[in-house]
Amino acid sequence: MIYLVAFLVSFGLALLLTPFVRMLALRYQIVAQPVAIKSHALDNRVVPYLGGLAIVASFVIGALTFLPMNRQLAALLIGGIMLAVLGAIDDVRGLSAKIRLFWQFLAACVVLAGGIGIVSITNPLGGVIDLTAGRFAVDWGILHFHITPIANALSILWIVGMVNTVNFLDGLDGLAGGVSAIAAIILFALAISPEVNQPLVALLAIILAGSALGFLPFNFFPAKIFMGDSGAYFLGLTLALLAIYSGGKLATLSLVFGFTIIDAMWAVVRRLRRRVHPFTSDREHLHHLLLKAGLSQRGAVLSLYMLAVTFGVVALQTQSFTKLVALIVLLATMVVLIASLIRIGSRRPA
Repeated sequence: MIYLVAFLVSFGLALLLTPFVRMLALRYQIVAQPVAIKSHALDNRVVPYLGGLAIVASFVIGALTFLPMNRQLAALLIGGIMLAVLGAIDDVRGLSAKIRLFWQFLAACVVLAGGIGIVSITNPLGGVIDLTAGRFAVDWGILHFHITPIANALSILWIVGMVNTVNFLDGLDGLAGGVSAIAAIILFALAISPEVNQPLVALLAIILAGSALGFLPFNFFPAKIFMGDSGAYFLGLTLALLAIYSGGKLATLSLVFGFTIIDAMWAVVRRLRRRVHPFTSDREHLHHLLLKAGLSQRGAVLSLYMLAVTFGVVALQTQSFTKLVALIVLLATMVVLIASLIRIGSRRPA
């Protein structure tokens, strides 16, 4: 019952707060014009940014209402708010890639200092791989903490990677918010399962799902507001941290976001080969290729929703080795899909 109440509260808050944020963004002309700049649609709508702040506020209020405050929750909220503010500034003024990466790295360090980090991963062939080798303590007066080089480096890579993966996904109306909500629901289902049994993680996941779904009616095509980098960064960090709480959740989230992770890696390689910055925007992501192949924007988004749901359900029903096989299948599927879409798109008239 508590899960339903938490979901409804966060969902209702997002429904109420999003129009308010939209009004403020329009008042201060924090808008995307034309929308083609953001590549959400090929038209001349004037759409405000900063919708992600409604997601952030709904989640923070929900988390503070339904969960007891502790060091880990405080670290999650501080790190998430840091990135939400960073994203909002980037939406309004524009920031360089180096500045964005620095603050993403800093936010990841904040959550690590709060005790959230990867300490082991499940070996698909059996057993657990311990990542705590080389651990040492640091004592700076009132500051006392432990550094575990391998585990900390992997945790930072995972967090920063997920933050940018969700940001890369935010290219069509409703895509990033919808897939993030699907991922949160899958993580919720895993957290409440008897094998995992993590009620606090389940509460955080369902609150995040409610916040994203409450925003989605205003963001689905044709969008009345964009979440912007503030929302994408926050969703990426929060999902990354929810997955860290259990080694199995890393593989689960990787399957739900598998097509996006592969697409993001392909984008980085593609841009480096062209000798441009990896964060340079282009129109060759998977969702763009679906549009070029002839799908409508809604059709492309719903197709990617189905892909995320399919692999999410597979993740819930399988163990570690089978998840590895599913990841390999997903990789092969993505290679074939991208190659096919590029070929189809090249044959269509511009």
